[in-house]
Amino acid sequence: MRNLLRTDFLRLLKSRSFYVALVGATAIVYACIFFGSSGSPEAKGVSICNVICSMSVLMTPLFVSGAYMLFVSAEFSGGAIRNKMIVGHRRANVYLSWNLIGLAFGMIVTTASIGTAAIFIALFGDTSGLIADHVIAATVIVICMLISKLCMSILISVIIPGAKGMLFNYLFTYALLMFFVIMYDFAPDSKIVDVLSRCFPEGQVTSLNVTFMPDRPWLTVLCALAFSALCAVLGVYVFKRKDLS
Repeated sequence: MRNLLRTDFLRLLKSRSFYVALVGATAIVYACIFFGSSGSPEAKGVSICNVICSMSVLMTPLFVSGAYMLFVSAEFSGGAIRNKMIVGHRRANVYLSWNLIGLAFGMIVTTASIGTAAIFIALFGDTSGLIADHVIAATVIVICMLISKLCMSILISVIIPGAKGMLFNYLFTYALLMFFVIMYDFAPDSKIVDVLSRCFPEGQVTSLNVTFMPDRPWLTVLCALAFSALCAVLGVYVFKRKDLS
């Protein structure tokens, strides 16, 4: 397993997808800073943090997961999967490696984009309106949403490899976003919608900011991680039965 993780991680660092996601996600975050910094001093602190938070909970997972889907799909098209089977790696370990490397990939990109933006805001923005507990809770939720999106995207990559899978991921993201927008209007008090919204970044994008403490952040973290685990288990099941010939 250790050799498998090392090989996948080194291949990730050499892949074009890694650098596309790194540059793209960072550009999105700094675009938020650029377009939001023309207002009052407050806009350079709290308001920009709220914009970055809302963008990060949806756009960063979407961008990172899309790039990582290309990385995973390349193993199907390039024959790397069969090579792993030949040398004796179990399918469950291969799938687990994809999830762990994907998590490392997401954390690197998130740290590079949001982390550097946080330093920029701390140095040049008005952060007097920020409350540490709120920022920490929002950051944890953003990370959990990233994990949730990555796990779901890897599952999609196994079911629908290649560009078709990535296209499906984007269409499914848009469908989920529209679903939650509609359900928030027609069933704002529904407990089912509330739980579902905590599993998907598309359900958190309009409700997460650093101005106030998120509603029951522990429940959001629990739902997102439970959904991630479900995707991982289902992914192993599907991958074990997938024809690799």
